[in-house]
Amino acid sequence: MSGQHYSQLYRQLREVDPKDYQRIIRMYEEREREIGLLDVVEHFELTVSYVDALFETGAYRQHLLMVEPVIAASITHNFREAPGVEGEVFQHLLFKKAVSCFRLRQYPEAIHISQELIRIDPDRELYPRFLRASLFKAQSGVLQLGRGAFIFCILLAAAIITFDLLFVHAFYPTYVSLMQSLTVIVFLTGLLLLAGAYLWAWYRANRRAAGFRSKEGNK
Repeated sequence: MSGQHYSQLYRQLREVDPKDYQRIIRMYEEREREIGLLDVVEHFELTVSYVDALFETGAYRQHLLMVEPVIAASITHNFREAPGVEGEVFQHLLFKKAVSCFRLRQYPEAIHISQELIRIDPDRELYPRFLRASLFKAQSGVLQLGRGAFIFCILLAAAIITFDLLFVHAFYPTYVSLMQSLTVIVFLTGLLLLAGAYLWAWYRANRRAAGFRSKEGNK
């Protein structure tokens, strides 16, 4: 997006350090009504800076509320660039929306957006990586099952140790080594179940992401 911008308000807001996110947010919100009266290019560029500042400060819910109309504006007016944005502004905004969904644990939406980004640009490595991460996190049932099994085994091992110390040591010392071996076995079983759950989730996520990318790349 090129061209000269002459409005005083635009120049004033563009003078703010692009890394001073809190100030960008504060100034935009204080003068939002005036910004809305600017021409479409100036309004778009200032709003892109604002939604990016929301994202960078971790205001993900507010970011999701604001980014959708900005994405729509980039399509409606065919805006392809914006100051401070590398590459296509549409992809930039869409990816940030996907990350906000991810941070808010809205994994189905993050998966859907990352798939759309792969369709747009299947050769960009960032998008398949993000899809894998979203697919992995979306398997909350598998991951919770692994964590639950591990916690159960930890508690069971603790119960065995307590029983060993209070009862076996006192009355059946010949079984002490057996109880110690049983404790180790239970603990290792918990570790294996935890690792297995995470590895299975990673495998499924990797397979689905690779398959989707391959399908889109061959179109």
